[in-house]
Amino acid sequence: MKKSIILFFLFCLVACRQETIYQKSKDELVIGFVPSEEAERMVKNLKPVTNYLSKKLNTPVKLYKGSDYTAIIEAMRGEKLDIAVFGAFSYVLASKEVGAQPLVIPADKEGKLATYNSLIIANKKTGLKNLDELVPGEQKFTMSFSDPASTSGHLVPRGHLISLGLKPETHFKNTLFSGSHTATILALASGKVDVAGCSFTVFNKMIDRGMLDINDVVVLWKSPDLPVDLVTIRINIPSEYKSKIQNAYMQIAYEAPETASYFYEEWNDSSLVYIPANDSMYSEIHGLANYVNNDIDN
Repeated sequence: MKKSIILFFLFCLVACRQETIYQKSKDELVIGFVPSEEAERMVKNLKPVTNYLSKKLNTPVKLYKGSDYTAIIEAMRGEKLDIAVFGAFSYVLASKEVGAQPLVIPADKEGKLATYNSLIIANKKTGLKNLDELVPGEQKFTMSFSDPASTSGHLVPRGHLISLGLKPETHFKNTLFSGSHTATILALASGKVDVAGCSFTVFNKMIDRGMLDINDVVVLWKSPDLPVDLVTIRINIPSEYKSKIQNAYMQIAYEAPETASYFYEEWNDSSLVYIPANDSMYSEIHGLANYVNNDIDN
């Protein structure tokens, strides 16, 4: 029987881990997110956003920090949160699993979507210089991804490796998930793994902050541009309230310039604004998810 990509990347994680989910009040708006790196830094940068939304909507707005995307999806399923920030792949999973609806996405003021990239990197001591040197079936190196529901830390690098005939579970000596981009990169730099998939944005930040020595790492591949994280909303939020929340997000950059720090910290661009998001923006991610799922089934 054909496995669904939801079951492969999501359900098995839920079955293996139980997490206490925040119990929300009916009179508050809860926003769920997964930290891409340091949680405290992201919470601090999100504070101006939640303060603005709270005043604009005349409703208390609180944050729910999930340990991974699975926790956020399950919290949305249980109506423990109303809004969630998802990466492209986790959005695809959440839309299929719990009906998460796209709300807004960062873009420039001309409407061009903000983008980022995925990397496949190697520890310099492996001697690898490009992906052509990874011989199918050799099982010489270890491979690390980040979160199973990560776009740049799993889906995209896995999809590219498969396109080269390099199925991770059969090609590498061992394939594992670290849980985050930061953990993946640190594991590779320390020699615990040989090859890894990660976010280019986090990779650069770690170099800038002195957490990673570029001389310890070789970039084997950089992906084409990918759509950045979007803000989604529960499917059963009343349409009138959904529109009110969407409009509030779209006014943030103009009415609360202090929120620019969030955009800069996340995407290195303080001039970004929110524009309406729709599912068609993620058609390529839907296609890639199906492609990877078909490979898993074979």
